[in-house]
Amino acid sequence: MSPYIVILSTGSELTAGRSLDTNSGWIANQLFELGWKVKKFITLPDDPKLILSELQSLQTLAKERPVLAIMTGGLGPTEDDYTLETVLTLTGKTSYSVEKAKLRLTKIYEARGKEYKDILPNVFRQTFVPEGCKTLDNSVGIAVGFIESLGDHSYLVCMPGVPSEMTEMFKRRLVPELKKFYPRENLVQKTKWLWNIGESLFQNDFIEPNRIEFFSEAEWGVTANRGYIKCIFQSTNEPLLSTIIQRLEETYPKIISDDVFQFVHERLLKDKLTISVAESCTGGLLGKKLTEQPGSSSYFIGGFLTYSNEMKSSLLGIPMEWITTHGAVSEQVAKAMVEGLCQKTETDFGISITGIAGPEGGSPQKPVGTVCIGLREPNGNVSVHRYIFPGNRESIRENASNTALFLVYQSFKH
Repeated sequence: MSPYIVILSTGSELTAGRSLDTNSGWIANQLFELGWKVKKFITLPDDPKLILSELQSLQTLAKERPVLAIMTGGLGPTEDDYTLETVLTLTGKTSYSVEKAKLRLTKIYEARGKEYKDILPNVFRQTFVPEGCKTLDNSVGIAVGFIESLGDHSYLVCMPGVPSEMTEMFKRRLVPELKKFYPRENLVQKTKWLWNIGESLFQNDFIEPNRIEFFSEAEWGVTANRGYIKCIFQSTNEPLLSTIIQRLEETYPKIISDDVFQFVHERLLKDKLTISVAESCTGGLLGKKLTEQPGSSSYFIGGFLTYSNEMKSSLLGIPMEWITTHGAVSEQVAKAMVEGLCQKTETDFGISITGIAGPEGGSPQKPVGTVCIGLREPNGNVSVHRYIFPGNRESIRENASNTALFLVYQSFKH
């Protein structure tokens, strides 16, 4: 039986509106891709009575059905971090200090030129967990996560609220435990990405016409990202999923892909190809995306951040009269940027991006969101693609850099 999943985020900064809760949405998305659906989000201030009340309610519910409660926050060193003491009150247990975490904390202090005796008692609080719980090591920070029983097939998971610590702990430590707790027998999942299409249009054009044929035996879901939507299909009927994917590919032959970031990374490594970038409106974001995976130094040579017209001219050799005549955001300049880039770097692939990220600078002919992307392929072919991306400045820049990688993906596929 699938658990009733609740995500709890604690922190007065969240309930006061000073910070946004990004953890809950991220966790829910990860769980969905693993085959589990979240029933409820709860955000609580740093109030031990309120936190305890919510946990007691979940403990009561666990007498009727399996419950999975995932709580983030409240494991830090300050006096308003109440998670551990609240769980101890809930369970009636005592706590102990995890030796591995103590050693990690000591090494961090020694690296700073301090000794064991310099570690403040409240800092040590982060190494304590309830007796008899399942610990979740923290490879990024100090605070130890843990899993406590709420009843038969019911669990309370406590993790740090710091996103970098939580995400690493979730992926490496928690997910293997969840698969043991709630195995999904024979569940098969297939995922595809669709580019520059909205969730509503996808549902109208694909889900509704195929609902009777496919979706009585299969579940589907969509997560929206900058430039693409991730379409997830789950079923115990694997041949049915293969048929769904085939129909999806036939419906969207030009805009469908696998995980672009992983695919491009693996193919560049496998084929021993190199790539470089010339960026304007994205300000280095494409280069960042290309270097996020270990091993990217094998293929990413570097690039040019030519934000101004002067830099486009002096670094990439584009005549200023071209920029004056056509505009910095134009197919002509994007093409000249990528050609100048590859003359300098001699890489197999070259990508150029120039656009209007806003909120100002647009015109009726070139509205905010207009972006031109140049691509040079290993065979020497150069193509330029013009888009008008929706959203704010951040969204447009993310859209542009993601789409640039999709163009590289398409080059490999065709």
